[in-house]
Amino acid sequence: MSFFKNVDFESLSEVDKSIWNYLSGSSEKIPYMRVRDIAHESHTSPSSVMRFIKKLGYDSFPEFRLDFKGNTAALTQEKFDEHILNREKFPKDIDFRLTNVAKTFLESENVIFFGVGMSAYTCEYAARLFAMLGFNTTAFTDSTYPLFQKLENTSDNVMVVLSITGNTSEIIEIMNGVKNAPDYTSVAITSDAASRLALMSDHILNYSVDLKRDKRYMDFTSQIPAMYLLELLCEKVRYLQQLEKEN
Repeated sequence: MSFFKNVDFESLSEVDKSIWNYLSGSSEKIPYMRVRDIAHESHTSPSSVMRFIKKLGYDSFPEFRLDFKGNTAALTQEKFDEHILNREKFPKDIDFRLTNVAKTFLESENVIFFGVGMSAYTCEYAARLFAMLGFNTTAFTDSTYPLFQKLENTSDNVMVVLSITGNTSEIIEIMNGVKNAPDYTSVAITSDAASRLALMSDHILNYSVDLKRDKRYMDFTSQIPAMYLLELLCEKVRYLQQLEKEN
């Protein structure tokens, strides 16, 4: 922790070292503990804990605890960001895949983003994002909507399907229609490159993420990797659009 950078460990007393060792190894607990709790866990006294905190430059325990909580939150966020968007979470050829999908977008008449559950909200974001680039986009979030009838007389449609598992029944049902329909190119954005969705799609943008579900129907799995891929795709499309204008 940053509090300890200016502390010369070797100059500390044995009591201070006990407190230092406990604080540095229990960062997640400190914001919720009292002075007496820290004293008990470090096998010292409350007065010793307070003396050590003042050596760190704090006038009071609440001030120290508040600052400690802020630094712990920052470290936790940093670890979270690295965990979610670590380069190893995506295929090595993801840039090549994104370029191919971007080229498909440029040749399309309609771009449909389809997803259910939490992915539906990501679809709405994606539809708005690409609409700003001039595409005729649709956020398709109701699997009972007569989408194929609506697009019956259109061509060069791109269906981007978002599904974390890639095996949701509504997703597979719609993909069966897309697979057998002419003038559709499908793109899967999923965490499972071996899922039914991925195997049925023309292009796959996959990622790795920890599945987090509670009571079966509550899904806390992060949508950040999918949104990250969508934003990368957006940048690819913008780049290709710019090249077209220059040529």
